[in-house]
Amino acid sequence: MLPSPLARVAEKLDARIGRGAERPSLWPIGFGALISHAAIVAFGVLTVTGLALALAYRPSTELVTYSGSSELYDGQLLPHAFASIVRISEDLPGGLLLRRVHVAASHIFLIALVAHLLRVLATGAFRRPRIGNHLVGVILLGIALGFAYTGELMPFSLVAASSLRILEAVIGSVPFIGEPLAQFITGGELPSQRLLVGAWALHVFLLPGGFTAVLAWHLWLVHRRTPALDRRPDVDVDTRDVGRPLWPDAVARFALLSAGLITLLLASSVLVPWANIELEGPFFAAEATNSVHPAWVMFFTTGALRVIPAIDLVFLGVRITNVLVAAALIPSILVGMVVAYPFLERRLLKDRSEHHALDHPLDVPLRAGVVTFMTTVGVILTVAAGVDVLSSWLAVPVERVVTGFRVALVVLPIALTAGAVAASRRRVATFADLGEDGDVDREITASGHTYGEECDS
Repeated sequence: MLPSPLARVAEKLDARIGRGAERPSLWPIGFGALISHAAIVAFGVLTVTGLALALAYRPSTELVTYSGSSELYDGQLLPHAFASIVRISEDLPGGLLLRRVHVAASHIFLIALVAHLLRVLATGAFRRPRIGNHLVGVILLGIALGFAYTGELMPFSLVAASSLRILEAVIGSVPFIGEPLAQFITGGELPSQRLLVGAWALHVFLLPGGFTAVLAWHLWLVHRRTPALDRRPDVDVDTRDVGRPLWPDAVARFALLSAGLITLLLASSVLVPWANIELEGPFFAAEATNSVHPAWVMFFTTGALRVIPAIDLVFLGVRITNVLVAAALIPSILVGMVVAYPFLERRLLKDRSEHHALDHPLDVPLRAGVVTFMTTVGVILTVAAGVDVLSSWLAVPVERVVTGFRVALVVLPIALTAGAVAASRRRVATFADLGEDGDVDREITASGHTYGEECDS
């Protein structure tokens, strides 16, 4: 009896990448690996729902009269882009659920990518031979942020207006080229048909294609160099032949994760009013208001703009403003630290050997301090986007809340970084003493970098 086509495919997969292969493709299946897998699943959901939504969306600022099921906007003149979103939500069967799933998946997508990047930095997964994987991952996060920003503009709501004005101010603050570049991007006015069509083209065609290509590159690098794995007492993870075969073990777990995550997205889309732009209103320049907050993806920039004091000085012919510092220099410095840190650690610790196992986040004092510093600055500036909301909740003048964030931005990163470095040094010293007493089988290098049998917790 001839085997079925599905059985033949399964046999070929097993012979190439599975248990029966001469060199199986081995993949981690721990909790940390699930973070990156969740990002991939969310991207798949975004692609499927985005293709469906793109068929009904119209990237135009032209005013049209909406007539449909929405009692709030029936008979009103609306920008065509906003009207098409209202029509998808109110008049297209299943359209509102589709939009909510798309937006919920975008949240999971970005959160998983940021969490994965922090895990890579904290556990040393970027070390040789995986520095290239890390840099490609940073590119993926940059493309994902472009996804989020362009997706926020497409509904052409008041939230989009807030984000556009921030973008225009940030680009215009760049010395020499800022103002001409802002004029070119916006077409010289807001709202802008050119900018909306550009955001649509990026969001629907260019960014998805770029992300897919870079993701394929990233996964190919992971396959060739094997993933870094959690340390286990019963396995020598410094050998590369550790992990579960891609077929069928990892594929089965990935399928189970996909089913669970999609179920969660559907449930949250039914229970949570994601993407309810009807309450935001359309983007009319005369009706834009400073009380509207951009989406949470922009919170970091918004918080920096609210916390950094007013600056306007000229240095060597370059005009420096608080907008330039808050929305251009600080993000650029943090991104530069993420990109440069693997090379900095390798140089300072003189560590040029290959590593195939993850460290505990406190195994290297330098790394613990840098990751703590970057995370603290990011969290403070992100939370600072809501100073007005916090002022209302706490019944405290907004000026005092802003002052508190300014103090926190100076004090907390230094204090928490010092605490993380001190805790890391104590940890290294403790295991060094235990190792000398023969109580723990652990090797510690002169740089304080720890290796040996320890589960990543």
